[in-house]
Order: sequence, then C-alpha cells, then structure tokens
Amino acid sequence: MATSCSRRSRCLFAALIAGLIAACKPAPPPTVDDLTFPVLVLFESGGLVRHDDAKDLQVMSTQRVINSNSAPFLIDSKLDIYRLDKLASTHGVWLMANPVGTTEVTFELARVAQGDVEQARRLIAERDWQVREGSDDTPRQRLAQAGDLRAMLEAIGK
Repeated sequence: MATSCSRRSRCLFAALIAGLIAACKPAPPPTVDDLTFPVLVLFESGGLVRHDDAKDLQVMSTQRVINSNSAPFLIDSKLDIYRLDKLASTHGVWLMANPVGTTEVTFELARVAQGDVEQARRLIAERDWQVREGSDDTPRQRLAQAGDLRAMLEAIGK
C-alpha cells in the first residue's frame, strides 16, 4: 500500500514539474501573420513608410535598408509596436550594383508593446520631421488627438 501511494505521489509530482516546465516555455516570436494592416514602419533617420499588406511589407527602399543603423519600429493597426530586428535585403551583393530602388527584405519581429497609443504617438513624433520640426502645428495637434492608427496616418499625411 505504501509503495502504491509513494509511486502515485511521484507520478503526480513528475506531472506537476512537467506542467511547470511546459508553462515556462517562451511564446513563439510574432510573425507577419500576427500583424493587422495597414502598418507604419518608422526608420530612425529615414522617415515613415506605410505598408498596406504583408506582401507590401516584404519590399522596402534599398537606401532605407542600407542606412538603418538601428532596428526600425513597426506600428500595426491595433497599435501594437514591434521592432524589425535583423532587417536585411535578401539580395546581398546585388545591393552594391543596385543601390537605389527597392529590395525584398527579411526581418524578425520583436514585440515592444501592445495597444500603446501614447508610445505610438511618441515614436511617430520623434521620427516625422513635419511633426517634430515643421512650422505648422496642425499635424502635431492632429497626432496628439488621434486615437487609432488610421487617424495618426491621416495626421501625418500617410
């Protein structure tokens, strides 16, 4: 009887440990399929680019890709914010011969925030010259009042 009880306890303990290990497994990284379009990609020094679907997001300006010193941010229509880590052209050496135009890209999405309207406004204001340095206060005011990505895109003319 004691052997049966201790065996049962060990089985329950093993099942509990296995459950805890499974629960601690990190969530899979987000993918393009997790995004709600349109999205806005924000480059540190190269401006803001609207992408209307997943296929459009896979092609970017060669100059923006080459000149990215840091991972650009992406804001989707749910105001989820991501970083485009490891942004790179799929063409490698081809870029040297074709430094203008567009290139197909790869990247890894890293979630930064979910549904964060304030952070989305701040990132846009930091990277959009019209809002940051423009003499007309209208885009700045419209951005401050925007509650969703569509209104933010309208405020900055995208």
